[in-house]
Amino acid sequence: MNTKVEVNFPQYLTTGAVAKHCGVSKVTVLRWIEKGNLISFRLPSGQNRIHRDNFFAFAEKHCIPLKNDGK
Repeated sequence: MNTKVEVNFPQYLTTGAVAKHCGVSKVTVLRWIEKGNLISFRLPSGQNRIHRDNFFAFAEKHCIPLKNDGK
């Protein structure tokens, strides 16, 4: 069953969206991905996308609070 927070987050997040939510730069998010701390996949264009469930797991592991609005 999805919580209200999960429903308000898109299925896939950009590195910019993750950075904004966590209060860090996009470069920091890319470092998390390169180190294997945050699971993502690459689009053919070279951009990264993070599945919502992977972001939730990362946020929980690192005690990052989730906003109800998904922004």
